Amino acid sequence: MYISYLDGSARPTLADSENYVLASIVLNEQHLNYIDNQIKKIKIGHFPHIPDEQIEIHAKDMLNRHGVFESLSWDRVYSFLDDVFDFISNTTTPIIIHSTLIRKEKIYRKNLDIEIWAYRTLLERLNLYLEIENYQLTKDNSPSQFCIILTDSEGIKKDQDLRVRLIEMLRRGTLYSKLKYLFGEPMFVDSKLRNLSQLVDCVAYCIRKHFRTCTPSIYTTNWERYFALIEPKFHAPFGTYIGYGLKIFP
Repeated sequence: MYISYLDGSARPTLADSENYVLASIVLNEQHLNYIDNQIKKIKIGHFPHIPDEQIEIHAKDMLNRHGVFESLSWDRVYSFLDDVFDFISNTTTPIIIHSTLIRKEKIYRKNLDIEIWAYRTLLERLNLYLEIENYQLTKDNSPSQFCIILTDSEGIKKDQDLRVRLIEMLRRGTLYSKLKYLFGEPMFVDSKLRNLSQLVDCVAYCIRKHFRTCTPSIYTTNWERYFALIEPKFHAPFGTYIGYGLKIFP
C-alpha cells in the first residue's frame, strides 16, 4: 500500500493574495518506519532534552519562532531546516513529491473553488504516478497497490466540509482520471502526531516561497536552495516535473 500525506500553504481563497499550494509526499508503507525514525533523529539532534513528539516541524511556527523554537537564533532555526531539507533530498529517502500551485492573480472566475481545484489536479497526478508504479508491478506478476490519502486536519467542521466535497471525486473520478488507485475517502490527521505531515508542510511552504512575487527577505537564498534540493523529488515520468510532479494553474 502507498500512503500520501497532503498539506496546503496559504489560504485557498481569493481574499488572501498569496498563491495557494497543495503538496503531497507519497511513499510505500514499507518505508514509513525508516522515514519516521530519521525525522525523530533530526528532532532529537536539535532538542536532546525535549521528547521528539513535543517538537512539531511546522515552517510557519519555526519562522515566527513559536513554541520550542521561541528562544532559537535564526542560525539555529535554519540549521534545523537545513537538516530537514537535506533529508528530503537524500537519494536514500524513498519519497516522491506532487504539488499544485494556484496563481490567484491569474484567476478570473471569482466563484472558482480553489481548494477543490487544487485537490483535483494533484490527485490526478498522484494517480498517474500510481498507474506507472502498478504497471511495473503487474509486469512482475505482483498485485496492484493502492494509496490512502492523509490530509492535515483543520478542525471537525472544516474537515467534514472538505470530506463531503472530495468523496464524490475520489469515488467517481474526474473528467481526466478515474482515480482508480486512490481509496474513496480521505483521512484527516493531526500533524502534531505525524512526522510525515510535518515534512509535507515544509515542502508546501518551500514551493510557495519559491514562486512568491513579493519583496524577498534576507533568507530568500535559503529557500531557493531548499527548492533546488527538493526538485529531484518531484515526479518526472517523461523527463520533466512541470505538469506532472508540479502543476501550475493557470
